[in-house]
Amino acid sequence: MTKTERNIEKIWIDVFDLKSIGAMLRAKRKQMKITQRDAAGLCNVGIRFISDLENGKPTMHFDKTLKVLRSFGFILGMREK
Repeated sequence: MTKTERNIEKIWIDVFDLKSIGAMLRAKRKQMKITQRDAAGLCNVGIRFISDLENGKPTMHFDKTLKVLRSFGFILGMREK
Protein backbone atom coordinates (compact mmCIF):
# COMPACT_ATOMS: atom_id res chain seq x y z
CA MET A 1 0.00 0.00 0.00
CA THR A 2 1.40 3.37 -1.00
CA LYS A 3 1.45 6.45 1.19
CA THR A 4 -1.27 8.00 -0.97
CA GLU A 5 -3.51 4.96 -0.57
CA ARG A 6 -3.10 5.03 3.21
CA ASN A 7 -4.14 8.69 3.35
CA ILE A 8 -7.33 8.24 1.35
CA GLU A 9 -10.36 7.97 3.59
CA LYS A 10 -12.56 5.02 2.61
CA ILE A 11 -16.25 5.86 2.75
CA TRP A 12 -18.78 3.05 2.83
CA ILE A 13 -22.43 3.66 2.09
CA ASP A 14 -25.39 1.34 2.05
CA VAL A 15 -26.73 0.88 -1.47
CA PHE A 16 -30.35 -0.15 -1.77
CA ASP A 17 -30.98 0.62 -5.42
CA LEU A 18 -29.36 1.78 -8.64
CA LYS A 19 -30.43 5.38 -8.01
CA SER A 20 -27.94 5.67 -5.16
CA ILE A 21 -25.18 4.19 -7.33
CA GLY A 22 -26.11 6.58 -10.14
CA ALA A 23 -26.04 9.57 -7.80
CA MET A 24 -22.56 8.64 -6.57
CA LEU A 25 -21.33 8.19 -10.12
CA ARG A 26 -22.79 11.52 -11.26
CA ALA A 27 -21.23 13.33 -8.30
CA LYS A 28 -17.83 11.78 -9.02
CA ARG A 29 -18.06 12.61 -12.73
CA LYS A 30 -18.94 16.22 -11.97
CA GLN A 31 -16.16 16.41 -9.38
CA MET A 32 -13.80 15.27 -12.14
CA LYS A 33 -15.33 17.95 -14.43
CA ILE A 34 -15.98 15.58 -17.30
CA THR A 35 -19.02 15.18 -19.51
CA GLN A 36 -21.07 12.04 -19.94
CA ARG A 37 -19.45 11.70 -23.37
CA ASP A 38 -15.98 11.82 -21.79
CA ALA A 39 -17.07 9.31 -19.14
CA ALA A 40 -18.40 6.95 -21.81
CA GLY A 41 -15.07 7.12 -23.64
CA LEU A 42 -13.12 6.56 -20.42
CA CYS A 43 -15.20 3.47 -19.62
CA ASN A 44 -15.57 2.21 -23.19
CA VAL A 45 -19.37 2.20 -23.01
CA GLY A 46 -22.04 4.25 -24.77
CA ILE A 47 -23.21 7.68 -23.64
CA ARG A 48 -26.72 6.29 -23.24
CA PHE A 49 -25.41 3.68 -20.79
CA ILE A 50 -23.77 6.37 -18.64
CA SER A 51 -26.96 8.45 -18.71
CA ASP A 52 -29.17 5.47 -17.81
CA LEU A 53 -26.81 4.44 -15.01
CA GLU A 54 -26.70 7.94 -13.54
CA ASN A 55 -30.49 8.04 -13.63
CA GLY A 56 -30.83 4.71 -11.82
CA LYS A 57 -32.41 2.70 -14.62
CA PRO A 58 -33.34 -0.59 -12.90
CA THR A 59 -32.39 -2.88 -15.78
CA MET A 60 -28.69 -2.04 -16.09
CA HIS A 61 -26.18 -4.69 -17.17
CA PHE A 62 -24.35 -5.61 -13.99
CA ASP A 63 -21.03 -6.36 -15.69
CA LYS A 64 -20.99 -3.00 -17.47
CA THR A 65 -22.03 -1.24 -14.28
CA LEU A 66 -19.08 -2.78 -12.43
CA LYS A 67 -16.77 -1.78 -15.29
CA VAL A 68 -17.89 1.85 -15.04
CA LEU A 69 -17.61 1.90 -11.25
CA ARG A 70 -14.06 0.50 -11.42
CA SER A 71 -13.14 3.08 -14.05
CA PHE A 72 -14.17 5.82 -11.62
CA GLY A 73 -12.26 4.26 -8.74
CA PHE A 74 -15.22 2.73 -6.92
CA ILE A 75 -15.24 -0.72 -5.34
CA LEU A 76 -18.55 -2.46 -4.83
CA GLY A 77 -18.65 -4.58 -1.68
CA MET A 78 -21.17 -6.80 -0.04
CA ARG A 79 -21.82 -7.82 3.53
CA GLU A 80 -24.38 -9.99 5.19
CA LYS A 81 -27.29 -8.15 6.74
